[in-house]
Amino acid sequence: MVKRIKLVALDLDGTLWDCEDISLLTPPFRVVREGVIIDSEGREVRIRDGVDDFLKWCMAKGLILATLSWNDLRKALDALRALGMLEYFRHHAIEYHPRKHEMLLKLLRKLRDEGIDVRPEEIVYVDDRDIHVDDVVKHVGPVKFLHFGRDVRNFRELRKLLGRLMGD
Repeated sequence: MVKRIKLVALDLDGTLWDCEDISLLTPPFRVVREGVIIDSEGREVRIRDGVDDFLKWCMAKGLILATLSWNDLRKALDALRALGMLEYFRHHAIEYHPRKHEMLLKLLRKLRDEGIDVRPEEIVYVDDRDIHVDDVVKHVGPVKFLHFGRDVRNFRELRKLLGRLMGD
């Protein structure tokens, strides 16, 4: 059991939504129906099942939510805004390069500047790919990684697993 989780860092592409690369889409995004947007060329993006409830649960538990994504910042934020997800996240670690450990280190510095100290073992990082994990652990420390699609199949399972890790 993890004694304390303070920060949940969520990947976007393939994790929060079904789109594999939001950076390839063309804003503006338009809402088609709840949880579904399209870009200016009609390409559809859907949030994953249970995301909204998961994010609300995290906030109710006092967890800090942050994005951790290799993307075009403007496009990712536009998509989050259109989906109504932007306000859930305290910080956005979104940069157009694959070095997620650098993004996470910057995020931790921002939190420290706000007077919030988060140790690596208090971080849960959720991503649909594990290609960044070794560098994250090497440069940040023993972050708890959950492989979306393997460790958990959806955000309901993620919520249950985090609840168990937190001793709920």
